[in-house]
Amino acid sequence: MPIAMLLLGVLSFYPGSHKPDTTFLLRETGKDYYHTVYIEKNRQSEAYRHLINFKMSDDEKIDYLDVCRNLTQKVKHPLAKRHLTGLPSQWIPIYLYHNRYYLYHPSEDGNKDRRIITDSTVVYWSMESPYPEVLKLQHHSGNTYVFKTSHYMQGQPASKLVIHIIDPVNQIAVWEDASQSGAYHYGLYISREKARNLDMIVNYCRQSKAPEFQFDRINYASLLKRR
Repeated sequence: MPIAMLLLGVLSFYPGSHKPDTTFLLRETGKDYYHTVYIEKNRQSEAYRHLINFKMSDDEKIDYLDVCRNLTQKVKHPLAKRHLTGLPSQWIPIYLYHNRYYLYHPSEDGNKDRRIITDSTVVYWSMESPYPEVLKLQHHSGNTYVFKTSHYMQGQPASKLVIHIIDPVNQIAVWEDASQSGAYHYGLYISREKARNLDMIVNYCRQSKAPEFQFDRINYASLLKRR
């Protein structure tokens, strides 16, 4: 089966606005408690708009620029700029559930795990503010980009990042990070521009943060082999 078919065959943040045909994966209710996990198909919902909005808050922008200044001071010269032809700049993770792939809006906003590629850095945007590392293109062949990344602030050695574009039409890629291990060594991502191609699973709790939804394990070896 073509990878595009495999991946694509696959808010309202307020319970009262759910459509009658909403698919609920979990519902927990009480006198003063409401927690639900559901499948969102409305591409114009608040959940979609929130997830694909890469605009930084004022505090996040200050932290990001401060780290960029520190990186520049560490390397003692302006960061080298490279034009990465054909490589999208903003990426959102994809998750697997019952043999279908979804976007995911987490309960904790910091678990969005989005990533940004600039002409000189790779930015990991997770629980903390967007955090850049120096990015140097080592090799580009077809749909594979090999980078060296350097995290100068903590004195960590350079690491290897490989981005495998497994579906160029739908801009889906496997990210392989040599600095990580186990479940974090690989990640499946889709570009921001194509993110609305996929349905979304939303984890919503009205009163507080809830445990994140547990997805199925992705067979990355199979995805890389199929490409």
